[in-house]
Amino acid sequence: MTIARFLLACALPLGSLQAQTQCTFWGDFKTVAETNMLTLNQPSSNHLTLDGQLMYRPLMRTEKYYWLGLQLVKPTLRLDQQAVEATLYSVPFAVKIHAQTKQLMAHHFAGKLKSADQQKLLAIYQSLHSEHLQSLDLSVPSTLQEQDNLGQYQVTYSRNADHSIHRAKQAYLSTKASANLLEFRLPQVRADQFTLTLDKCGLTRLSGQNHTRVESKQGDIRIDVKQDIQFRYNPAPIPATTLLLTLEDDPTLWPQLSEAQLYPRPPAQPLKDAQQFVALLHSQDISTLSSDALAQLLYDNQIYLGALKAVIKSQSLSDQALKRLFMMVGKNDSIYAHQLLVDVYLDPEIQGKQRFRSLMGLKYAQQPLNPELVDLVMESARQTGNGEQRRLSNSAMMVLGVIAHNQQGSEFASDVTQRLTQQLRQTSHSHRQVSLLAALGNSGDASQQQHIAPFLQASAPRLRQQAAESLGKMPNPQSLDYLTTQLTQEQDQETQAALLKAIGNNELTSKQVDGLFSYSQSQPQTVRLAAVAALAQQTKTNPALKPRLKALVKKEKDQQVLRALMQAIYSH
Repeated sequence: MTIARFLLACALPLGSLQAQTQCTFWGDFKTVAETNMLTLNQPSSNHLTLDGQLMYRPLMRTEKYYWLGLQLVKPTLRLDQQAVEATLYSVPFAVKIHAQTKQLMAHHFAGKLKSADQQKLLAIYQSLHSEHLQSLDLSVPSTLQEQDNLGQYQVTYSRNADHSIHRAKQAYLSTKASANLLEFRLPQVRADQFTLTLDKCGLTRLSGQNHTRVESKQGDIRIDVKQDIQFRYNPAPIPATTLLLTLEDDPTLWPQLSEAQLYPRPPAQPLKDAQQFVALLHSQDISTLSSDALAQLLYDNQIYLGALKAVIKSQSLSDQALKRLFMMVGKNDSIYAHQLLVDVYLDPEIQGKQRFRSLMGLKYAQQPLNPELVDLVMESARQTGNGEQRRLSNSAMMVLGVIAHNQQGSEFASDVTQRLTQQLRQTSHSHRQVSLLAALGNSGDASQQQHIAPFLQASAPRLRQQAAESLGKMPNPQSLDYLTTQLTQEQDQETQAALLKAIGNNELTSKQVDGLFSYSQSQPQTVRLAAVAALAQQTKTNPALKPRLKALVKKEKDQQVLRALMQAIYSH
């Protein structure tokens, strides 16, 4: 993402709207941005206009956080007066907000968007910054410190005579490391004036302008972005077919539009036949060929990918070339790629290393596998052989879990996790139970957690540990209850450690955090390390815990635990 686009995407602060179930609405949204750049005395400029019906819908809510869903319906985009494809702007997305601080905790998109496009959608959310104003006393002007994706700044709010709110960003105080502005001076707020009108649900109207300048320390780059933003509540009914209205209250369960659907490629241009494709591939140094060039070659000739099985079997390519080829075939993610990778995995005459690599390639699958391929993998994995075959079978199960996670919320993912659970119930081999538990954990499908939880009380510690790890990959109140209950009665140190790490992945109460601190002291090293790892997870949403971690540093003597504490305290 260029600095100019980054600046445009981040012109407004983070925030949210009042999350009440009856407050689903939409409004007319329009932003016009003029960007002027001076690079090495060479000027350039562009003019961008984005508009559409911006819909807001409250989603799942807990005591500690809530999710807000947004979608720009029927967006239009013009760049320098030319119409530009705007489909990506219509992808529904959700933001997770801390109930008390109103800070952004996480976000989720109903599609596999590129990072730059995620930022563009989040910028739309940023323009709705208003919830913190509902309880703000504006009998006198109030100056606050807020932050956006550029950095931290001061902003003043005051009440107008008509009860609307006036907002004026004053100045940036610091920049964020993630903004990639180390070689730039602090962003300058040249102008910022917005008027907001609220009701009990939140924003009903917003209008104003912002002018921000970013300049390099050397003075050889200067970027000015002038942006006008307008939003006005629209009382017209929202069509029932609007995608955001059809999605679950829990955004993590939303089906995902694949990258291929969001970024369709032009038609493939294959070579004459498979022989020409294989010959061309042999003539290339696959281990050093650029990723873009190799991806394009495989895309254009994906109908011939089946011919690569003979190439793999012949071992005519170097080991490094084969390693890279499996990865890039996996990323091709076509029906031909899926077929090749499964065929290689199932062929006992192919070297075990390459069969394993075919499974690793399948991990990249964003598109559903053909049901017949899933059947073949499942049936092969039922074989309880020893040595290499057992390792391959176990890996196949875990990879199916990853693929289900890639397509979480889809019918395909649900079918895969149900079949994994069925096999878990049917097998009595502990090594296979461990692999199936790991597979279910990889899927992140919380609907299967009740089938995982009983293994927390298995006689074998390895089973208990894997059950804890798997439940930790699907954080929610129920899985947390399973974990905390088991921790009170667990005696095995390694299992205690697995339970603590899994617990740390959840949103915890102050009492539960205190419990983690109790395990970080006067316990074996393995347990202390796990407790610190869990507390490190908590600092991501609760930085106020870091002084308590600093106090532990003074008491801790073990070097490994000290390193973990320092990383938890000073990592960003």
